[in-house]
Amino acid sequence: MTSREKASSNRRVKSSAEQLFQPIACPLCDAKSVTIVRKGRFPANVSEDFLRQTYRSSSDQGLFEQVVRCRRCQLVYLSPRLKPGLIIDAYAEGEDESFISQDPMRIRTFKTALQRFSKKYRLPFTKKTKLLDIGCAGGAFLRAARSLGLSTVGIEPNRWLSEYARKKHQLDVRAGVLSDYTFNDNEFDLITLWDVIEHVPSPESELKEIHRILKLGGYLLINYPDYQSLPARLLGKKWPFWLSVHLTYYTPATIRRHLEKRGFEVLSISPHWQTLELGYVLGRITPYFGAAKYLRRGAEKIGLATLPIKYWVGQTKVVAKKC
Repeated sequence: MTSREKASSNRRVKSSAEQLFQPIACPLCDAKSVTIVRKGRFPANVSEDFLRQTYRSSSDQGLFEQVVRCRRCQLVYLSPRLKPGLIIDAYAEGEDESFISQDPMRIRTFKTALQRFSKKYRLPFTKKTKLLDIGCAGGAFLRAARSLGLSTVGIEPNRWLSEYARKKHQLDVRAGVLSDYTFNDNEFDLITLWDVIEHVPSPESELKEIHRILKLGGYLLINYPDYQSLPARLLGKKWPFWLSVHLTYYTPATIRRHLEKRGFEVLSISPHWQTLELGYVLGRITPYFGAAKYLRRGAEKIGLATLPIKYWVGQTKVVAKKC
């Protein structure tokens, strides 16, 4: 391709991107002055079909959008960003058998986390303890919570996952996003977002609605990939949470600021260790570390692919309380 052809191609990519993407103000403080953290590098194909595949909630598509930091509050986020309607539509699509294969491992992690939470904050788990899990995927957390005696409701944008949770595990899981439903004021004792807040197009609106439907003194539990964590800093561009589906990159300071702005008291911020099978973890990191595929093959040959491993690459858990 000649330099003239390359220039023409770049203009077409830019023109296509401009039609589908839009610059946004800071999701936390609404400021517009930013510093570029990572420049965007759009692939040649930025058609709507390509983006629908990219923005599936379980997508492993590496980040190609521009990442910016707000000069006023220091929040890190994507801008320009795909229009919200297209993001939500894309989340609704796709199937992921590999993801739900790890549900037994996730349930183990979730049960331990819930039991420690109940003991530390003295929240009894009974049928009267009402839980809402936003972005519940195939219902692993809801199954863990149900086994401990809670009354559970879930919301999941992906149609396939929400149907799987309802039909396979008889869970009350509603397809869509939080804004699709009208819950009562002060309805829930506990609301959770596991690996969800970074996907939400408007975390400000989400937190505002959560505050309304959570009981006074009720708890909010959020898990997110910490942009400032040691693994993120050590791995740099190979940090596996640099994904196009992650729209906002919080740190302990910015997540605290956002929660306090919306009327929550932050009680704790701590690393969240997860347990998954060795083969699955090696498969997920292969796009970042090519040698992982050989390790996975070796693990499969010697029967260690299903070995449970506990790991941490920056996932961070926040417990907050409605004031």
